Amino acid sequence: MRILVLIVIGLLLYMIINNLFRKKDRLESPEELGKMVRCKYCELHILEQESVESADDYFCSQAHLELEAKQKK
Repeated sequence: MRILVLIVIGLLLYMIINNLFRKKDRLESPEELGKMVRCKYCELHILEQESVESADDYFCSQAHLELEAKQKK
């Protein structure tokens, strides 16, 4: 009887630990997330789809786009 209980406990532990490692594999890879670009003003890296684009430059926010434009003047 004790052996059966130990086997069941061992199987439960195996299933729990195995499930924890599988969750790490399910995370999206960087390629699936999208291309990363650098804000020209503060050099923060953000996803291209979340950036504000002006000509060939990328910005993390509209505020940084405006600040960069003021500096050029």
